[in-house]
Amino acid sequence: MMGYGGQPMKVIKANRALLKKSRSFKELRKDYLDYTKATKLYFKELTDVERKIVRDKIRAQAKKDSLQEIIIYIISFAIVLGTFYAIYYYG
Repeated sequence: MMGYGGQPMKVIKANRALLKKSRSFKELRKDYLDYTKATKLYFKELTDVERKIVRDKIRAQAKKDSLQEIIIYIISFAIVLGTFYAIYYYG
């Protein structure tokens, strides 16, 4: 009985076979560059009025988001203060 003496050679042969199947970096890069060149993006051109409307909507949303964030911070701060107050006086 031979045991496991032949096992490492099988693993080495299998690894070599896998290495031959793998693609080189140059091949992958070439395929990637070909793919990116094929992709063309088309954007809608906006008039000045449409651009101003979009800009105003974005600014209004940003103002609303910042106000909500400030309110959340104030409520969180009040909860933390209330918790410390309760622990200090009732704990």
